[in-house]
Amino acid sequence: MNPATAPSAPPQLKSNVIGLLGAATLGVVFLSPAMTLYGLFGPIYLAAGTAAPMAFVFALLATLPTAYGYAVLSRDFPSSGSAADWSARATTPRIGIWTGWIVFFYYFTNFVIQPVAVGLFCTELLNFAGVASEVARGSGFLIGVLGCTAWPAWMVYRGISISARGALAVLVVEIVVVVALCGTVVWLAPQRGTPLNLDGFSLSGATQNGPAMFQAMVFAMLGFCGFDVISTVAEETKMARKLIPKATILAVLFYAVIIIAGMWALTLGGQPEALKQAVADGRMPINDVARSFWGSGSLLVTITGISASLGLAIVTSVGASRILFSMGRAGTAPARFARLHPTHQVPWNSLHVIFVGGLVGALVLFAINGAYQAYVWWATTSTFFAMMTYLFVNIAVIILNRHRVTTSVKGFLLYAVIPGIGIAADGYILVQSFFIELWNQGWATGKSVVVFDVACAALALVLALTARKAAAEGR
Repeated sequence: MNPATAPSAPPQLKSNVIGLLGAATLGVVFLSPAMTLYGLFGPIYLAAGTAAPMAFVFALLATLPTAYGYAVLSRDFPSSGSAADWSARATTPRIGIWTGWIVFFYYFTNFVIQPVAVGLFCTELLNFAGVASEVARGSGFLIGVLGCTAWPAWMVYRGISISARGALAVLVVEIVVVVALCGTVVWLAPQRGTPLNLDGFSLSGATQNGPAMFQAMVFAMLGFCGFDVISTVAEETKMARKLIPKATILAVLFYAVIIIAGMWALTLGGQPEALKQAVADGRMPINDVARSFWGSGSLLVTITGISASLGLAIVTSVGASRILFSMGRAGTAPARFARLHPTHQVPWNSLHVIFVGGLVGALVLFAINGAYQAYVWWATTSTFFAMMTYLFVNIAVIILNRHRVTTSVKGFLLYAVIPGIGIAADGYILVQSFFIELWNQGWATGKSVVVFDVACAALALVLALTARKAAAEGR
């Protein structure tokens, strides 16, 4: 018997297996304090300089309205389909299908980032062990990519409860090391001639170079992308209407404190010329900072970078597979994606797509752009689909709560003004950062990203418009 044979009744995910801590953990692991600092410190610092912390402050302000929107919609309409289901309720079924594919691309591209990141860190491990750079660059990357598809696959194929426990384990380890590294930089920076100051939070300094700040914002927004994965496990969460909104806000605020303070600390230890050379060599710039302050102890950063990426691979594969599952169950994607394993009750075929596609995507971009630029390329691409997803969600908040908007001033503020700010922020960042700043850059990590993203969005629209009539009408 095929383990993915579809039952006659609509398939259902396991229920009541995740509590508040588990749901919030999935969100924080997707946000990932370690990988945000490890992976995004380099491109953000090189773009914005010491104003890097303000890029995250701006990103937080742009994210909060959307996080509120997710909390509201998760409370009123808990569903593993999250943004896709909400968009369908608010507009038309075909727009909901379009949104579903956009969300899938968002989670899927975020998953592809993780094998690339582990490949980079495994290269650092081989360099640390004395392996020649040329050998380490190829073999280390391949080992990392294969490992980051095999181990998370073993976890998530066995069920969501194991995924939550695995995510919690890597989260604890990474936060301890991140706090230790940032604390060391703050402690030693004054002794090395860098005084402690709050220049990184200067509004005038952050706005002096608008194009550079918008380049940094692409990556800062990516740093805040991920809390929304919590909404995709609504069907598997205890008291979802109550706990999913709490978990969403808790994840964003907890993460924001760590990441803004951490980015400020790391800017005190950054040396622009050394970091530029690290990028030119295809390495993670964070390793140079760690090596400068910890020496051989920087190996901890490499190890926790790997663990953080593995944790991210777990939650992104969970999120992406649940979106495909939801669409397959609704008939808006091939029915095979709705088939569950009879024992573990996970969307078996959907997971096949995620892990095989992630492996291919990581290797192809490595062959074209090299390891570090492949990381930048997939990170930028994921941000595009996140911004589109958030636009759909904020629009859904206004439409689904239109009856509340006119009943009171409070209702107007909560269900019109706040999501309206989210729409304006997400739309402005999308246009300014992608269609202006990225389009004006070179092909490798600029124009090619925009072309790919627009092509995928157009494909998603075609899939929505050509969906079977019965499925598109929700029958």
